Amino acid sequence: MKKIFFSLSMLFMISVSVAQENLAVNSFRNIPASEMNTFMQNEAFYWSKVAAILKEKGQITAWAIHVKVAGRMSTEPNVQARVGVGSWENYENLGANYAAAETLVKSQMDPEKRVLLEESLKQEKFEMGVFLTNTLDLIWNDDAPKFNYTVLNYSNAANPAVYLQEESRIMKPFFQKLMRQGKTKLSGWGSAQVLAPVGYDYPFNVFTVDFYEKISDVFNPFGSNTVSWPDEMASLGELKTPGFWKRAVWKRVMYLNNDNKLVSDW
Repeated sequence: MKKIFFSLSMLFMISVSVAQENLAVNSFRNIPASEMNTFMQNEAFYWSKVAAILKEKGQITAWAIHVKVAGRMSTEPNVQARVGVGSWENYENLGANYAAAETLVKSQMDPEKRVLLEESLKQEKFEMGVFLTNTLDLIWNDDAPKFNYTVLNYSNAANPAVYLQEESRIMKPFFQKLMRQGKTKLSGWGSAQVLAPVGYDYPFNVFTVDFYEKISDVFNPFGSNTVSWPDEMASLGELKTPGFWKRAVWKRVMYLNNDNKLVSDW
């Protein structure tokens, strides 16, 4: 996680669709099976402690590690590290704040363990891409929602701002109503814009997120065929390329909870 932030150029002129700041840095990696345990040990033993310091100081808002489940191509990423940054001020200072938090974590370690750790951290990063995103909508079925799986639905919109405004106008109240009526197994729903990198060479610039507690719910989110979809939903397809560019299922295997404690299912 140490240097992922510098691969995003601060020289880009970014057009943000809304004024709210709910930024996140999403790092995607393709880690070989032989290296996975070392990677997860590094995240749990070291990087989660660094993130906890940043979160306690309000310099980030969230930290989590996800692994791809339910199938993937060998050329696709299998691990996603997500750092909720929050504000532009936090983003601008992220590199310096991370460095300071690392120094503090290492200073509190036993010298022998520190030597072993630093050797372990030399592991190749296996990074495939880093995206800066801004979450626009985020709704939940409960005041204390639970989720273990996220489904990312990637799309390429002709005008991201207009498309996401329509998602908010049409789909947000639709899912809110279903959750309120208990007609869906969704734990939550959200939408986000990719701020960087952007351009013709990149296949998606917006995505929605579905949150679930069980993997079976991912493939049977409603449990019946009685759901009436909004009539205006078809108009969303006119604002982007047909269907989804990709729909990927991820399991959250490690994260910092509301008490800033590490929760791990790895």
